[in-house]
Amino acid sequence: MLKSASSSTASSRPKVTELFNRLSDDGQQWAKSEVELAKIELGDLKNQAIKAVIFSIVGFAAAFCALVVLSQAAIAFLTPYVDSIGVAALIVSGILLLIVVVSFLVMRGAFSWTTESIFFRWFSGAPKNGDHSQ
Repeated sequence: MLKSASSSTASSRPKVTELFNRLSDDGQQWAKSEVELAKIELGDLKNQAIKAVIFSIVGFAAAFCALVVLSQAAIAFLTPYVDSIGVAALIVSGILLLIVVVSFLVMRGAFSWTTESIFFRWFSGAPKNGDHSQ
């Protein structure tokens, strides 16, 4: 007697437990590969961050030195036109202080953002229009 097609194919198919075991193994391998990729990417980001910090420190130091030299030159330039070197220094420092205040106000406006996601709403505080339904 001939075997039915369903009984012969049923014995050759893998069992459900074997399929779940293979799926579990594939999932574990995928997770390990993702962790390794994240480690590599984190190492690259760390190197970029270190370079950025070094160059920003060098740039800040150069800008500070240039500002000191420029201030001294402005004081020396103003001294013949005002009563004393102290008045010239006061004028230059007042102008620099005005630049700092304007820069701070512009920077404060640049760092404000509107939150869209629920997670970042925690950091933004209360809504400005008084609507607490968000």
